Amino acid sequence: MKEETRKYIRQLATASSIGFQVVFAIFIGLFIGVWLDSRLGTFPWLALVFLVMGVAAGFLNYYRFIKKQQDEDKKP
Repeated sequence: MKEETRKYIRQLATASSIGFQVVFAIFIGLFIGVWLDSRLGTFPWLALVFLVMGVAAGFLNYYRFIKKQQDEDKKP
């Protein structure tokens, strides 16, 4: 298999996983927030805070992925 084809397949695999990473970060944040709310009786405040943190973490992962792809494209 050509090196260019391997690189393309590697990028495709990474790109397909980024969607799962974003969704996973959001659900983990929401789960932690709901769990803490149930323990502390503060529903929905901690759920909202951790949901926002999960969204931020998910999009940070997405940003890092895009930045990495741009850096790899600049390499000769």
